[in-house]
Amino acid sequence: MLRRTILFLLALVSLAYLIDAQQQRSRRTRRSSHQRRVTRKPLKPAVTSFVTDSGGRELIVRLLDIGQGDATYIRNGSSRVIIDGGPDTAVFGRYLDSLKLNNSTIDVVILSHQHLDHYSGLRELFKTSRHIRVLYFFENKDPAPAVTLAELRDSILSRIDRDSLIYRDTDDPCSNGRPICTITMNGGAKLHIMAPLPKGDGPNNRSTAVKLIGPDSGSFTMWLAGDAEREEISWFETTGYNQNPGMRVNVLKANHHGSCNGVTPHYLALTDPQWAVASLGARNDYGHMHTQAKKIYRAAGVPWYRTDQNGTITIRSPGTIGGGFTITSQRDGTDLDGPSDRVSRQDGCATGMR
Repeated sequence: MLRRTILFLLALVSLAYLIDAQQQRSRRTRRSSHQRRVTRKPLKPAVTSFVTDSGGRELIVRLLDIGQGDATYIRNGSSRVIIDGGPDTAVFGRYLDSLKLNNSTIDVVILSHQHLDHYSGLRELFKTSRHIRVLYFFENKDPAPAVTLAELRDSILSRIDRDSLIYRDTDDPCSNGRPICTITMNGGAKLHIMAPLPKGDGPNNRSTAVKLIGPDSGSFTMWLAGDAEREEISWFETTGYNQNPGMRVNVLKANHHGSCNGVTPHYLALTDPQWAVASLGARNDYGHMHTQAKKIYRAAGVPWYRTDQNGTITIRSPGTIGGGFTITSQRDGTDLDGPSDRVSRQDGCATGMR
C-alpha cells in the first residue's frame, strides 16, 4: 500500500513538472514570436517624396542621406546624373522610387572609386524590374576582387549591346587622350569629369573629381572629389586642375565623409567655397566628421551641412543670370556635430596639414 502511494505521488510530481515545462515553453514561444515580429517590422523609407524636379534651366543637386557613404543626384532640364550610390541597394532603391526614376533614362552615372560605400547601391539601377536606362557609365576600371563590384560591372557590360550604354574609363574620360571630359546637360549645366591621380596610393587617391557648373556659371559651381586624400588633393593643383577647369566653387562636397585626410587649409584656399556639404552616417566607425576637419572648415569660415544630422541636402539654382542658389535640408541646423565625431590619430592629421 505504501509503495503504491509513493509511486502515485511521484507520478503527480512528474505530471506537474511536465505541465510547468510546457507552459514555460509556450511563454517563450510567444515572446520569441513577438520579438521576431518586432525585428521584421518594415524599415521606414529613407524618404517619402521630393518636390517635383522641374525641367528648364533649373539645376537641382541632392546629396542623399544614404548612410555612411556617398550618393548624389543631379537634375538639369531633362538630364539626370548620379554620382555614387551608397552602400545599400535597398536604401538607394527607395531614393530611386522617391525621385520617380523607374522607367526613365539616367544620362550619366559616375562611380568615384572602388569602395563599397560608393558603388554597392548602384547595382539597383540595373535591376530589370526598374526599367532604367543608363547612357554613360564612368569609373576608373581598376582591378578589384570584390564580388559586389564584379556584379555591378557585369550588369554594365550586359547593357552595352542591349541599351547602347557607353562604358568609359575615367583615366581617359572622353576616350580622346585628354584628362577632362565635359558633358553639357540639356538645361545648360556642365559637368567636367577629370581623370584621377594615375598611380594614387589606394582607391581613395584614385577618386574621380567632378566640377559641376550651373547654366549661369556666375550663380553656381560645385566641386565633388569622392574620397580623395591629401596625396591626390595636392596633385589636383600640380596637374593643373586649378587652372582648367578651375577649382574655385560655391559649394564643396567634403572629401572622404568629412575626414581630416580629405581637407587642408590650402585645399580650401584653392576651392574657396561658401559652403561645404558632407555625406556620412551618424553611427560610423571612423570618427567622421573628424574634429581636425571641422577645425579647418571653421578657421576658413566655411559652414557645413551634413547628411547624418541634416538629412538629404538639396541645392537649387534657377539657371538665370544672377539667380544665385539656395541650400535646404530635411532637418535644420548648420555646423552641427555628430555622435561619432572624434579626433583622428591618422598620420598627418594633427600636424603638417598644408
